Order: sequence, then structure tokens, then C-alpha cells
Amino acid sequence: MTIEIKAVTAEDDNRWDDFVFKHPGGSIYHHSTWRQVLQLTYGYQPLYLVLQNGSGGDFHGLYPFMLVKSRLTGDRLVSLPFSSFCAPLVADPTVAEMVHFSLARYPRIDYLEMKLCDGAGNAPDFLEKHSSYVTHLLDLSVGESALLKSFHPSSVRQRIIGAAKNQLTLRMGQSEDDLKNFFKLHTAVRKKHGLPPHPYQFFFNMWKLMSPKKMLLMPFVEYRGKMICGAIVLKYKETVSFEYSASDEEYLSLSGNQMLTWEVIRMACSEGLTCFDFGRSSLDNPSLIAYKDRWATKRCALNYYYYPKARAIGVEGSLGRQLLSRANRMLPDRLLQLEGKYLYRHLG
Repeated sequence: MTIEIKAVTAEDDNRWDDFVFKHPGGSIYHHSTWRQVLQLTYGYQPLYLVLQNGSGGDFHGLYPFMLVKSRLTGDRLVSLPFSSFCAPLVADPTVAEMVHFSLARYPRIDYLEMKLCDGAGNAPDFLEKHSSYVTHLLDLSVGESALLKSFHPSSVRQRIIGAAKNQLTLRMGQSEDDLKNFFKLHTAVRKKHGLPPHPYQFFFNMWKLMSPKKMLLMPFVEYRGKMICGAIVLKYKETVSFEYSASDEEYLSLSGNQMLTWEVIRMACSEGLTCFDFGRSSLDNPSLIAYKDRWATKRCALNYYYYPKARAIGVEGSLGRQLLSRANRMLPDRLLQLEGKYLYRHLG
């Protein structure tokens, strides 16, 4: 029987998720729950493609896209918005067929975007490649003791040990009040860098949909009852992803960030997980990249591919970007949050 490319709907979620779970390259971003988060938060329209053996037959591969419609940044198909990378779970020759299928379905879009991690999948050669980001992966299989010894002696290991002397406590967030406190930290950190925060509804939808499935954790470090740093941690199969973190600048000397990261690593090791993903970093942020390097990680290039080409949204360091950043630092938190609520749906 002929294998065909088909678009599936939410009715196929169970079969979709079963395939993702069994495929070695399946990630949390492939999971249908991530699609629900993006749809609820930003209103994106899914185009989830499968290779299927006849009508109602088995899945032999899949690749998810989202349609982002924006007068500001252009209409495009993205795999996937607000995801560091999302490899097609099909053989390389079939990827081009799925791209052509997608372009035929939406012939008037401005461009199509694929996000791949170096060594995980290949893009068709007619797409334009851009490499502006990296991610850092830590192999947890060596065990907790070996990991601690591999970290940078002063920047990481010494600060982990020092944090234990600073009366810091780790707590797992359970309530929406915990989420709101994290969002306050997130807003402050983004404001410091002249950027709007991600919409609160993005974090709320992640927490509401993913926590019951044991796919999300909210670890916090507190000092004398006050939250000084926290993170939104995604967990799926053998991987834990340290996606969103924030900290109170006033307490950085207490090494709460190092304690937080280490405790999540320890938790992952105790559960038999094998990979800790430190999350995406821009090549324009060498200090952040150097910090993640000190955790004995493997740096992996994130290659983003476009057809025909991406629309330029802005240039790092440009006068316009500098002026916007300066204005954002002066905005009241509420107005900055409203800016993020409006802007981020155009940036997926």
C-alpha cells in the first residue's frame, strides 16, 4: 500500500504522541501538548504532517509545523515557534517532500522555517541556512559524582559548595501563586536587558497543561523565605530542558543560580535521565555561552533553514534596537508586560 503525506488533527493525538514517544528523536516539542500550549497562547494554526500507510493506517514518520500569521513579521510556517529545535521524524529524502507539501498547502506565505540541532536531521538543499544560536547539552550518564568533578572549579563547583553555606533552600513550586512570583522575576530580568517578558499566559498554559503529565517542574531557590531564583523546567523521556530561568540580581552573590541548576541535575540523575539541555543561547551573547561551557557541556550549533528566505526583523546593536531597549528599561512593569503580550505572537 502507498505511503502518503497527510495532515492530521487533534483526533490523532494519541497515535501522534505514541509515535513521538517511541521514536529516538522524539522530543517534548513534538508532543501534542506543546501544540496545545502554542495554540492556546498565540492562536497559531497547526499543520501536523504524517507519513501514513493508507487511510487510518500506521504512522511511518511525522513533522509538525505551525502557521504564524503576522502583518508585522510576515506569514510563515515554522517548525516550531518558541522551540529551540524540532527535527523531522522521517528519513532525510522525505523531508523535502513534506516541505513541498507544506508550501503547496500555503502558497502565499512569506517563508518557511525549519529548526535543527547539529547532527539531528538534515534540511533540503534548496533552503537557506542561518546559524545564529547554540544549545548546550550535558551527558548525565556519567553519574552525579563525575559530573560535579567535571565542572569549572571556581565558577561552578566552588559556588555550588558555597551555596550550601548561605541558608538557601530548594522548593518545588505547586501553585499559581508560585508561577506569578516566577513571572515577576522573569519580568525584572527581561526589563534589565531592555526586552519585554514573554506573556504570562504562555507560562500559565505550560503549567496548566504540562504539570499534570509530569512534563513540567517549577524549582525555586529561596533565601529566608524569599524567592531569589527559579526556572521553568521541561521534562520528557530521557531529557530535562532548563528552558526559562530568572533570578533576583540583589542576591546573585549567594550562588542561588548554581544551586538551582545543580539540584535539577541531581534530580535528573536520580530519575535515570541522560541529557540536560541548558537551552538556546545567541552567538551575540558570549558571556552566557561561556557560563554554560563551564558546566562541562557539549556545545551544539542550532541551524535554522528558510525558504525562500527569512524577513529581517531587526539587527542586534542597531540604533532602533538600542532606542527600544532604552525605552523598555524605563517602562512600568505592567506596560512592559502588555508589550510582550502583543509582540511575542508576531515573533514565533
